[in-house]
Amino acid sequence: MDMNLAKQFGSMIARKREVEDELRAVKSEIASLEPLLLEELRNNQMERLSVSTGSGSVTLYTHKMLVAKPKDGDRLKVVETLKSHGLADLVSENYNSNTLSAYVREHLANGEMLPAPLAEVIDTEEIVSLRGRRSAATSESKTAAAVKTLEAHNG
Repeated sequence: MDMNLAKQFGSMIARKREVEDELRAVKSEIASLEPLLLEELRNNQMERLSVSTGSGSVTLYTHKMLVAKPKDGDRLKVVETLKSHGLADLVSENYNSNTLSAYVREHLANGEMLPAPLAEVIDTEEIVSLRGRRSAATSESKTAAAVKTLEAHNG
């Protein structure tokens, strides 16, 4: 086993986590400063401002975008209205693949096979990758339990 390779990979995983944590903190700080600066720009009737920073200069500017959203959060009514007015191409019926995968893992991990109609239209695949975490996992994953159920059923 090449421990230098493992240490290098582990080091990169740890560094990635540090950078991601730092990025979350920066985004949070930006989110807290944004309304204050927008108010300042509004009060001074400015739409842009160039500022010098320690690492160069940045032009800050206001960005406006009109968005549409359902009244009272009633998405179904919007979907029905779009379809009835010839705008069905704006509507898509779909599913979330992560949610479907979680459903499949849950059922298989509990020793239950999928309903036959669903099993006929989906394939399952175990994807193996290498990751790192800050602390060790204490229980078996749903993926491992799901794969055991599939192997017991198919094998």
